[in-house]
Amino acid sequence: MGITIAGWQHNLLENLLKKGIAADVSAEGNALLLKFMDARQLVLNLISSADHMPVEDMLNLQLAYRANGVLLVQLWEDIWITRPMQVLSRINSILGKNCTVHGRKTKVVALSQPEADSFFDCYHLQASASSRYKYGLTLDNEVVAMASFSAKRNMTRREKAGYTSVELIRFATKDGITVQGGLSKLIKHLIKTIAPDDVMTYADMDWSYGQGYTRLGFELVSASAPAEIWLNTENMTRVFPHRLPPEIRSAISGMSSAEADVYLAAKHYLRVYNTGNLKYILKT
Repeated sequence: MGITIAGWQHNLLENLLKKGIAADVSAEGNALLLKFMDARQLVLNLISSADHMPVEDMLNLQLAYRANGVLLVQLWEDIWITRPMQVLSRINSILGKNCTVHGRKTKVVALSQPEADSFFDCYHLQASASSRYKYGLTLDNEVVAMASFSAKRNMTRREKAGYTSVELIRFATKDGITVQGGLSKLIKHLIKTIAPDDVMTYADMDWSYGQGYTRLGFELVSASAPAEIWLNTENMTRVFPHRLPPEIRSAISGMSSAEADVYLAAKHYLRVYNTGNLKYILKT
């Protein structure tokens, strides 16, 4: 019996081929995996929003591939539908097919929130987010990379009085470009500018094991469990349970999980998941 490929999965294959990336789909247990013809370091688990494997199986599959040095990305249907160009860009980068720009040839510039919104909406898988500090790297007066950070926060439970921390919220480069040493250069500029005691950030386990942060000197301090998320199938937006409309949260408060699924499906919501986050800290 042949493998049935959904329309969105076929569209992904077509778009990869347009970028010169050959791949094929195969079944492994209850997973549908996309593997690349000329690269073994990356595999995509193609997850349909309405009919997906249990999140425990997603984690076990990811761990099995990680043990063999392979990054298994959990690619959900709605992420491909809403952010296809960003997905293709991330795959291209992971496969090492980007052009390399040396960070030492770039210049650090401060940017505004509207400039950050425009850049991250174009080039970050999760689009933009509000932030306190926005810095870009320019080459020939063009922004080729950008990072955004939170305000400096007092951490009362750390090892000394007045201890402060700042969060790296977003980092992205222009499509098709890798800036060698770029994130390190932006973090060093932030540290020099506002002098926090540490910089913390999260790696999305759907897409990363966080090795890039380890190479920059970050320390892994914790890992969060997979999180339940509700996908609005009318506008393809994701919300955590506490962000559901108040009337829906009230209605499902006394329901079983199965009853809530039926009720929310009638309201155009599907239960999906992420596979958790890794928290990293860089002491300055």
